[in-house]
Amino acid sequence: MLSEDKLQKIKEFTSTLSREELIWLNGYIAGQAGALQGGLPSSGTPAALNKKITLAYGTETGNSKKLATQLAGIAKKKGIGVKLAGLDQYRFTDLAKEEYFFVVISTQGEGEPPLLAKKFYDQLHEQAVELKKMKFGVLALGDTSYAQFCKTGEDIDARLEALGAHRMLPLKKCDVDYEEDSLHWIDNVATVLQTSVGSVPAVVAPLVEDKKPAGKKHYNGIIVTNINLNDRGSNKETYHVEISTDEDLDYLPGDALGLIPANCDAAVEEIIALTGVDPELQIQTAKVKAPVRELLKKHLNILYPLKSTIKQYAAITGYEIPEELRLSIPDLLKKYPIKAAAAFEEVIKILTPQAPRLYSISSAPGSHGLGRYI
Repeated sequence: MLSEDKLQKIKEFTSTLSREELIWLNGYIAGQAGALQGGLPSSGTPAALNKKITLAYGTETGNSKKLATQLAGIAKKKGIGVKLAGLDQYRFTDLAKEEYFFVVISTQGEGEPPLLAKKFYDQLHEQAVELKKMKFGVLALGDTSYAQFCKTGEDIDARLEALGAHRMLPLKKCDVDYEEDSLHWIDNVATVLQTSVGSVPAVVAPLVEDKKPAGKKHYNGIIVTNINLNDRGSNKETYHVEISTDEDLDYLPGDALGLIPANCDAAVEEIIALTGVDPELQIQTAKVKAPVRELLKKHLNILYPLKSTIKQYAAITGYEIPEELRLSIPDLLKKYPIKAAAAFEEVIKILTPQAPRLYSISSAPGSHGLGRYI
């Protein structure tokens, strides 16, 4: 038994830990106990779990597939057997046979599953399959710029539990800069697997990699070159675009470059004229507080509002607006005008943030050098 003093210290320390950290600590302590009994392999290599997981991914742009492939490689180095499967090829009849089932999936548009995963998504929600033998976890990719952030991952996580599966890890929701969170997630997968089967936690040497800058970094850019690469008469338009920044770029291959354009001045001024709103009025939105003109120019989606935004607009203004109607905010204001500037202040608060268009970077600064052009 522990002394009262040691027990009190443990209680104080563990009271500050999250559930995931407690799970990790449980595995770590089991490993230390095993080491005292000579339980660790003499070579220092990871103890094999003798368990195989299915790591399934649902992707539309390729990010989930790329990430799942990377995580599968890391899991194998931790002694975990992995069957990697795309949900577009996955046989739904195999689902009831799964013992350990982990999903990496993105959300598209207004909370929709990736096109290639839609068949699986629909089958999961339409069929009452028995999943009491399954243990699962879900890593959801999304973009907080959208109202339905990680909804597909939320739906799959909830549906698997409703069908009787046991959740081994809480749902993990990741924004566009998902790299660090996803690595923590696969570490937690390994820890709970090792704990659940009574194995000694793996001791894995850290991968030697270039350090990536943490989180997002913003640059101001100016388009200096914009050339249509197609010949005259072609019905295709492929552009070579060069953007100059005011400082050297810091990136690695596989990073995501997000382009966030400003809205055109004409649309911004039209909105101000149609509503009579004070362009210098400071308003707090979900992500930023700024004058109305700056919000409309730089921060808010005013040209391609979501269906949910139009529905909220109808509720604020009292109009009956058809669900299928898709108009820009200036056109919406002309067809369904605001009766008071104060009402439009409420509309501003429901507008979604301007979402970036993401591109994967394939060039390596180690080969080409960092620069101020992308």
